[in-house]
Amino acid sequence: MSWLIVSVIVLVILAFLTPVQISLFYGRIGENDHVVIEVAAWFRLIRRKYEIPMVFLKQSEAGPELVAKVETVQQKSKTKEKIQDLTRKQAHKWYHNYREYLDKIHDFQPMFKELFKHFRCTKLEWHTVMGTGQASETGALTGVVWGVKSILIGVISHAVSLRAIPRMSVQPIWNQAMIRTNFDCVLHFMLGHVIVVTVKMYLRLRKRRVSKWGTAPSEA
Repeated sequence: MSWLIVSVIVLVILAFLTPVQISLFYGRIGENDHVVIEVAAWFRLIRRKYEIPMVFLKQSEAGPELVAKVETVQQKSKTKEKIQDLTRKQAHKWYHNYREYLDKIHDFQPMFKELFKHFRCTKLEWHTVMGTGQASETGALTGVVWGVKSILIGVISHAVSLRAIPRMSVQPIWNQAMIRTNFDCVLHFMLGHVIVVTVKMYLRLRKRRVSKWGTAPSEA
């Protein structure tokens, strides 16, 4: 029995000390999108990667659908490949669930801010090459894109700990209509911080449910 307790304690300690790395990549060339999300632990000894190399819109009886080809890669071997359709009805349902979720976690925002402060960003690059075919429009749009990038980078820098200087560029193409952009971000954190915040959220939710049950009117 003692060895079982020791094993559980060791596993808990290892879980708390597990370093996690999340790599996010988004690329767009013309009308083609490519999204890659990779989650790795213990210096990439354990990793799982999700690739979405194809995103496009198609027309159906239910209306426009967003189609994505999703590939799941684990330890350098492809484990799953599937085509996912996102209809307008599904999008509305997801948005409704998202709004309900935001209402539920509104009181947990300080916990999320505390958690994100433990996230370390070691790579943040965002490069864009764009043009509308009109020099005046391209010049104005270049300024807008620079402004949007600066605002988003400022938000990210306040949310997480930046350990690398963000690299951004916007290259205008004056005589051609085109768009090409690459966003690359790498985040590091310890799994223990996520576990602590998760436990705090669970305890607060449980306390809230108990208080609701205690104040609920009893039937006569």
